[in-house]
Amino acid sequence: MRIAEVAERGALERVYDEVLLPSFPAAELMPPSWLTDGVVAGEVEALAGFDDRGAPLAAAVTERLTGDAELLTYLAALPASRGSGVGSALLRQVRDRAAGRAALLLAEVERPDRHDGSPEHGDPTARLRFYERAGARVLDLPYVQPPIERGGVVVRGMLLLALHVSEDALREAGSAVDGSLVERAVAAMLGDQADDDGDLAALRAASSRPVVGLRPLAEWRAVPASS
Repeated sequence: MRIAEVAERGALERVYDEVLLPSFPAAELMPPSWLTDGVVAGEVEALAGFDDRGAPLAAAVTERLTGDAELLTYLAALPASRGSGVGSALLRQVRDRAAGRAALLLAEVERPDRHDGSPEHGDPTARLRFYERAGARVLDLPYVQPPIERGGVVVRGMLLLALHVSEDALREAGSAVDGSLVERAVAAMLGDQADDDGDLAALRAASSRPVVGLRPLAEWRAVPASS
């Protein structure tokens, strides 16, 4: 297994078609132009794991939200490669890179009490165990994934994880995060979405607190859920 950064348009399109497209529901997947154009613009970074023939088996895609926050937008491994360690290896590289340039690295995951697993899209409970082993914590926010386009589908029943928090960004003896960092990151994810959706408005309000709680991932059930 070889892990490498992917920057060439044809290779990015292959990673999108062969790894991302079958791994995520349509409501959670940005269009392929978002990936290719974002990498070219320097706003998106893609890493992939390849087999001996050069076929992509797993991918991690990170986007810059603000000058001090990044989002691991996608981390996926094809079913045949799950359990091989490629997902953990990709996550380590993503965290190492983000730690050198951002105060906050976030990731969106489905709540197991709101989403069922599937062979194609994976098991939400297993996904939480994977991130817990990696040391992730969960932000105390009623998180929903904003629509990928204006007026699109709001994906409810989600959690927002913190994969990396710099020491300077921690508050309350490490049990919370500087709210201004979270507020800017959430505002970047919401973009120009109108607050006529109650869950989006609740998320924006909760993220504007002076500090935002940071829980061990095992306590995810205590995090307020969207409607």
